[in-house]
Amino acid sequence: MRPQLTAIEQQKKLIRQQTRQLRTQIDQQSAAIAARNLCINIQALTSYQSAKAIACFLSFDGEINTAPTIDALLEDKGRCFLPKLKPSKPNRLWFMPYDGQTRLSVNRFGIPEVDKPVNLAIRVSSLDILLMPLVAFDTKGNRLGMGGGFYDATLAHLLSPEFADKRPLCIGIAYDEQRVSAIPAQEWDYPLDGVVTPTKFYQF
Repeated sequence: MRPQLTAIEQQKKLIRQQTRQLRTQIDQQSAAIAARNLCINIQALTSYQSAKAIACFLSFDGEINTAPTIDALLEDKGRCFLPKLKPSKPNRLWFMPYDGQTRLSVNRFGIPEVDKPVNLAIRVSSLDILLMPLVAFDTKGNRLGMGGGFYDATLAHLLSPEFADKRPLCIGIAYDEQRVSAIPAQEWDYPLDGVVTPTKFYQF
């Protein structure tokens, strides 16, 4: 028997349902324009211009299209890094180098990821910027993901004081429609430093 959801979990579930539904209502032309504008706004960040190691992700399940951003990363930086799921719990990620020609394979969730030996992964603390997927965000820097906790678990150790100067800038990327008034935060939720949308940069 599955345990009952807490009030916070129920609230998060409802926000996920509502925001994912909003994403499905964005037409193809608007989505393409949004993806291009998102890329322009990311490239305009001062932190982007000085960064050497930037991780992004391959869009899935109605997420804003990251293809223009990844193309820009390859042109501007020569490569980027993409997440790869660790095969067993705890739910964590490796960040693998990607150069546009790198072979991809599909993981257990149906998401393409880099098909390379994991010893090539970069330490998350060595990234300058981590561009993160999200389902919803608020203006206090709270991020709501799909619920698997992969990013939160991967980043958790960076909250230790010894990593104070080794944390990547964690920036969510999303449609403007994914902003909500408030997301209930839990102790394991890793906070965002900012969010870039097609029209705005939110700095927290």
